[in-house]
Amino acid sequence: MRILLSAALLLVTASCVSQNNWSPITIYAGPGHLQLSNFRFDRAQIEAVVAAAPDCSAPAPPIAFELPFKGTRVIDAPGDSDICWRRQVGPGQWTEWNHALIAGGLSIEAQL
Repeated sequence: MRILLSAALLLVTASCVSQNNWSPITIYAGPGHLQLSNFRFDRAQIEAVVAAAPDCSAPAPPIAFELPFKGTRVIDAPGDSDICWRRQVGPGQWTEWNHALIAGGLSIEAQL
């Protein structure tokens, strides 16, 4: 009988917790990771930024790097941030920002 009461109490508590968008399981969100690979271009000039907001147009200082063909780069970000990246297509010309939603400690794999 105690087990049934405990299980019922746990279910009621869990249903209340989800309504407030708070989870007791994810108290600490570890760092997130973006694994960016290039299997398409000879060499790709990349700019990446760690962004705490979904808008990549006003980001923090960019991380600039070159990604060779068959190259991979892992970019880490704090648990409450996402990573945006773009590729240079010509002198002073860039693609639109791509957005990796890694907030909460997710790991994402992406290709150019």
